[in-house]
Parts: sequence; C-alpha cells; structure tokens
Amino acid sequence: MSDKPPPEQLTVALLGKRAELRNIIGNMILGSNAFNTESNILVVGETSSFKIINTPDFFDEESLLPDQHIIDLMALSHPGPDLFILTIDPENTQEVDVVAQISKLEHTFGEKITEHLVVTLPDMESFHSLGHLKEIFNIWLAPDESMASECRKWCSDRDPFLYDYKNYSQDVVTKRKTALEKILEKQRCGGDPLCHHGRAGNIANGVPNIFNIILLGLTGTGKSASANTILTAGDCDLHSGQLFKSEPSSMPVTTQCEVKITMKPFGAPVRLVDTPDFFNDQLEHSQAHVEECKMYCQPGHCVVLLVLQLSRFTDAEVGILEKLEDKLGWKIRESTIVLLTHGEDLEGSLEEFIDARAPLKNIVESCSNRYHLFRNTSDNKKQVFELIKKIPNYNTRFPKLTDKTFISECFVC
Repeated sequence: MSDKPPPEQLTVALLGKRAELRNIIGNMILGSNAFNTESNILVVGETSSFKIINTPDFFDEESLLPDQHIIDLMALSHPGPDLFILTIDPENTQEVDVVAQISKLEHTFGEKITEHLVVTLPDMESFHSLGHLKEIFNIWLAPDESMASECRKWCSDRDPFLYDYKNYSQDVVTKRKTALEKILEKQRCGGDPLCHHGRAGNIANGVPNIFNIILLGLTGTGKSASANTILTAGDCDLHSGQLFKSEPSSMPVTTQCEVKITMKPFGAPVRLVDTPDFFNDQLEHSQAHVEECKMYCQPGHCVVLLVLQLSRFTDAEVGILEKLEDKLGWKIRESTIVLLTHGEDLEGSLEEFIDARAPLKNIVESCSNRYHLFRNTSDNKKQVFELIKKIPNYNTRFPKLTDKTFISECFVC
C-alpha cells in the first residue's frame, strides 16, 4: 500500500489471448480507436491520463520472442506498470482456463503481479461464477464495461509493479528503454503521433534480433557452470537467484531449457540458453525440450557452445555433434565452438591434448578448429572475452565490445 496519490498519467499493460479484446479494452480506457492491431506485436497508445501498452500474447507457447516481449513491456513501463489488465475471451471462461492464465502470469512476472492485476470477464454470468477467484488470488474481477472509470481507483493505493529481475539484468531493460523511446519519437515525428492524441504506434520493427548463445552437452560436463562464468564476467555481484543452477552431480541438474538475458559484457542484449542433456534416459519429454531449444538455435542467429569436460571424454560423446545435428535439424557445426571445461586439470599444451585424442580432434576439426578452454573456478574474466572473440563475426555482432570496454565492464567489481 502507498499513501502517495497516483501519478497524473497511469501506465496500464493489456494482457490476453485475443488481440481484438485487448484492443476493445484499450480503446475504452483511451476513449478513442487507437488500437486496431490483429497481430502479435506490442503497441503503445497514450493520452495525458493513460499510457496503454497492448502486449503480444504471453500465453502463446510457440512465440519465438517471449523474453523480448517481457523486456519491451518492462522497458516501456519502467519501473513497472501501475496496472495489468487480463482480458478473458468467451472461449476461456471455465475456471480451469482462467486459473491457468493467472498462474502463467505469476510464473512469468512473479507472484506479486496479482496485487496489480484486474481480470475482465466477457459477461455477468462468468463474473458471478468466478467471483471466488478474487480472494484466492488477491485480484480484482470486473465486467468489461467498467474499465475507464475504474482504472484510476484501482491504482489509488498502490505503488507501480516492480519486476523481480531473476532472468534479465535490469541494465538490459533500462538500455532497451532508451532505444524504444527513440523508436517512438521517430514515429511521432514521422506523422504517427502517440502522445496526447489517443493514437497508437507499434514497435515491431524496433525489436532487436537478440543473439543466442546455446550450451549443449551431456550431464556433468559443466554447461551451467560455464553459463555462469559468462554471466559473472559482466556482473560479479549477481546473486544465486540470477544464476543458472549448477552443482556437481551424476544426475541431471538442468531438466529443461533455462534462459538468462544480459547486456554485459557484450554491449548488446545476449540470450544465454542452458539446456538439459537431450540423450539422458531420465529426461522426461525430451523431444519437447529439443523443440524449445530449436526456437533459440537458428542458423545465423546463435552460436553453439558444445561443452565437453576436458578429462572425461566418454564413448557417449563420440559422434555427439552428428547426433545433435540430427535432433536440431541443421549443421550446427557451422556455428559451434567446442568449449572444454575443467581447464585447471590440463597439464601441458591444449593443442597437444586434443591431437592425442582422435575422437575429440575430429569434433574440433568438424567445427573449423574453433575451441576454447574454461577454468570455471578461475576469476580471470579475460577467458570469457577470448571466447567471445571466437564467435563468428563477433566484431560486427558486438561492435561496442573491445578490449577496453570489456575491461571497464568486467573489472569494476
């Protein structure tokens, strides 16, 4: 609760499966026909009283940019929306469907979203039949027609929603905010005004193509530890909740694709994707995890780090490159760096070590001799920079990243 009066302009995020329903609610609040999109893009409309962010469908399991949608929403509403409105369509008014959507939002944004959430229902029958959800989830329920008059009252005793930055660095959001403001300003100047006219503009063309770093390999090779080495190279103050779960174990620790987005030390948003062992017999629904990985692992938009433990190259890893290519459906070797972990165990030259092991040498040669060694227990962050420089065309992908900027970003701790 807050004793402060609500700001003159309130920020409202519209959520829901159907764009036409989000459009109706947004237009009710703005008192205009600002929204008419039918596509899965993020659109902004403003008056002096309201800033309405009409979001893409966060419930679309096939969305290729779920993380980017969240970042854009938080950037445009920074530090956070005053209110979320979830529009329920007539086909999904069964209690199980409504509960599933609310639970999905809690999973995406954190449990505190319900303190800022209004659920609108398409008719009075569903409004009355689902009334008990108000107490269960600590939300508001409302018929559609009361939107504009009620928004300010709903926000009167609450501070803006604050996102729990676990998967994304707040720096990513603040820098994205600057970029989006420039995009929207160009739209205003180009004859598509957003502010004070109740009109809307989309930022679909301004969504950056986030570069993905995918870590693949068997259980116990050090995928999660390596991902954390990359994360902490840019920010050594990250707490455990902001890192990938990593612990020595013969059992799979990572059981699904895990994603973190960071700006540091790359100078541009990068998505790190830690994956489960697709070949582990104990992994449930393995094909579903492979399909999720495919969304991030696209030719030209990613680099694959094939993680192998230096002193434990097993029979299961013979032919692993071909097996992964078969699962993912393309020759990942064209975009793969072999990442050897446990470098502290190395005695002598790495080149001699590889040359002496024919199966390992074959994998390295198949990846155009791109390989790198990590000492995950080391605080030497330069090993991350040396890895980044082996990413094909890294200097055009990360033009702001130089030895000088890397040192300034990574050694401030």
